[in-house]
Amino acid sequence: MSTSHLHIYRQLLREVNKQFTSVSQNRFWATQLRLKWSATPDLQKAQTVLTYLTNNRRYKELLDEFQPKMPESDRITKTANRVGLEIPKSYSE
Repeated sequence: MSTSHLHIYRQLLREVNKQFTSVSQNRFWATQLRLKWSATPDLQKAQTVLTYLTNNRRYKELLDEFQPKMPESDRITKTANRVGLEIPKSYSE
């Protein structure tokens, strides 16, 4: 295995551990990555998956940092107002 393959594999494993394994203590995704990598290590697909996982994690971090925590109903109302819509009033019986 060349150094670039090993480098991509380690980065993938690190991302999978950050996002899936450490959160749920479930080693399923790390095990699947090892099995898939040992069967057919495709460098281009691995780089694409790594880019997706990394950017998805960064996106979630940015949302947590810059989107204020508010109730779901307030968030939906503000989102609708942002695009020029109004949420209909709900009537409870």
